[in-house]
Amino acid sequence: MKICEPVKKSETGNWFSHDTSMINFDSLRLQGIKCGKYFVDDMPELISGEVEEPLINKLKFSNQVFAWEKLFVFRITSPYTRAWSPPMYIVVAMPYKSFRTIVDLTDIEFKAGQVIFVSKPEAVYGKGFLAVRQSFKTLASVAVKTFRLKKLLEQK
Repeated sequence: MKICEPVKKSETGNWFSHDTSMINFDSLRLQGIKCGKYFVDDMPELISGEVEEPLINKLKFSNQVFAWEKLFVFRITSPYTRAWSPPMYIVVAMPYKSFRTIVDLTDIEFKAGQVIFVSKPEAVYGKGFLAVRQSFKTLASVAVKTFRLKKLLEQK
C-alpha cells in the first residue's frame, strides 16, 4: 500500500466537519498527484522497529493520517501464483472529511493485471468517525496497461 494525494488540495478548514471534497478524482492527471513509496515489504514500518507478521488476505494499517483527499493504492499479489501472475491494484479515493476514518474493503476477488478505481466509496458517518465499507463484488476492473494512471501504480 502507498498513500498519494493531489498536488492542489482543498483548504482543510475545520478538521472536524463532514465536508465532501470538490476535487474530481475521476479526472485527476498523473502530473497532479504526488505519492509516497510503497510500504517496505508491503507492511508499514513500525516506529519501535518491530516486525509484524505478514497478513494473508488482510491489511492492517493504523496511523495518524488525515485521510481526506488522499488516494490509497493497494498492490495485491496472489500467494499461489506470485511468480507467474502480475499484481492486481485497487485505488480508493477519500473525498469525505473526517478526523477519524475506518476503512473496510470486502469481497475482493483477485484479478491478475487488473485495477479497480473507486472515486466515491460507500461511507457513513458514525459516532465520532467515518466508516467506509466498500464491497468490490460488483465493481468493474480495467487492465493495468489501459488505466489512465498506470504510472502511479508502477512508481516505487
